[in-house]
Amino acid sequence: MMEKEIILKDFYDAFTKGDFKKMNSLYDKSIVFNDPIFKDLNHKQVTTMWKSLLSNKKESKFEVSYELLNENDYLFVRWTATYLFGQKRRKVINVVDSRMEVKDGKIIKHTDSFNFKKWAKQSIGGPGFIFGNQKWFKNKVSKAAIEKIS
Repeated sequence: MMEKEIILKDFYDAFTKGDFKKMNSLYDKSIVFNDPIFKDLNHKQVTTMWKSLLSNKKESKFEVSYELLNENDYLFVRWTATYLFGQKRRKVINVVDSRMEVKDGKIIKHTDSFNFKKWAKQSIGGPGFIFGNQKWFKNKVSKAAIEKIS
């Protein structure tokens, strides 16, 4: 097994168990994390994000499953998170493609991609469905999320 495959399996096995400490230990201090909501998170921000997300695992009924995929000799992970979101406890099923760069046994770059409009419709409801493709709406959601981890 290659180093990257071992790191990805360790990271996502920990994710399925809600073990944010193990996940965060696999990041290099120079980590840069991006997804449709969070842009250019540094080590402190991304480790805080996972801690806050997984600290509410029981209340949000957060569950994750994943599979390692190989496309044109590029190894990545497709994971699915199922959880209840927000005060209205809306059910969200989010399918995410996760691409990581590993160097010296640590993750140095982590980029997740998912359908923001589909996520927004599930998690926010009507406004997410109506405005999910609008840049201003995405920026508003992103700003609120970043405030929670800063």
